[in-house]
Amino acid sequence: MKIKALNILFSVTIAALFIWLAFRNIETSELGRQIRSVTYYWVPFFILTLTLSHYLRAERWRLLMPDGYKINRITLFTGVMVGYMMNTIIPRFGEISRPLYVSRKEQVSAGNLFGTIVAERLFDLFVMLALATLALFFLISDPLLVQSLLGIEQWSIVHYTIIPAIFLFILIGIWVFYKIILTVDKRIEFQNPVLGKLVSAGKSFGEGMISLNKVKNWPLFILLTAGIWTGYIIMTYLPFYMLNMQEVFGLQFADAIVLTVVSAIGVSIPTPAAIGSFHLLMQQALALIYKVPLETALTYATVMHASTVIFVFLVGAFTLWLDKYYTLAVLKKR
Repeated sequence: MKIKALNILFSVTIAALFIWLAFRNIETSELGRQIRSVTYYWVPFFILTLTLSHYLRAERWRLLMPDGYKINRITLFTGVMVGYMMNTIIPRFGEISRPLYVSRKEQVSAGNLFGTIVAERLFDLFVMLALATLALFFLISDPLLVQSLLGIEQWSIVHYTIIPAIFLFILIGIWVFYKIILTVDKRIEFQNPVLGKLVSAGKSFGEGMISLNKVKNWPLFILLTAGIWTGYIIMTYLPFYMLNMQEVFGLQFADAIVLTVVSAIGVSIPTPAAIGSFHLLMQQALALIYKVPLETALTYATVMHASTVIFVFLVGAFTLWLDKYYTLAVLKKR
């Protein structure tokens, strides 16, 4: 409990620091005026895109399930939404709550589901790195601005090669871990039930981690991944219309790709609901790359972030009710 409390305290402190950095040079009266002038006709399209993107994530997750796992789509979708809801409260807790919810609901191995989450996140990391490369070399006129934003302007080619090397090292490590667990499970018969359960859990987790190796329909997997990330880009693009930014500052769909990469980095920083880190990085990206005034940029980040959190909880609450209703309906038929 103490470690958990310290982790929460640390993440809240980091969030407070980012918020201070985002607001320190802001004219509060101008920020208030900007927020009051926001239009919300884009919101229904935002909700639809958010819901569809997360549903596609659930569909893609289904492709990572091992043979024999007959989990209905509503439960998988609810698990995804529960994960996003929990991430807004405790950083990274969603990666734990999502498989736990589905495991307890469907009575399947939690270890295996945890492994699929690791596989999924690694694949998304690869996609994000690909989008970052596209943005850095093809969509931004001055890449030095992005390097300055991320504090990597002093990086050499060696630093950039380290990132894929680490990624490859992780993949090799996962494969070696799984092979070791398989060998131990086959050659050693544990008399201690605790050790036996640990090895069994490790084997299940390892099977989940290498689930990408067992995907049977890769074209569909790639198509769903493209749909997920296209949804994220649209969710970044639609809020341009809150302050007519597409006309005033010439922001286009390609610019939304750049900002999606920036937002993904902001969300990955362990602060509750990405508060502060998301606001600061999005504000600075809009200001440095697209010359958007700080107050306008912070308004964009604040309204977009608030909309995402609110609708994640609304959609999540609805799916929890729907999943429970579906379960009761199935039990009645039996």
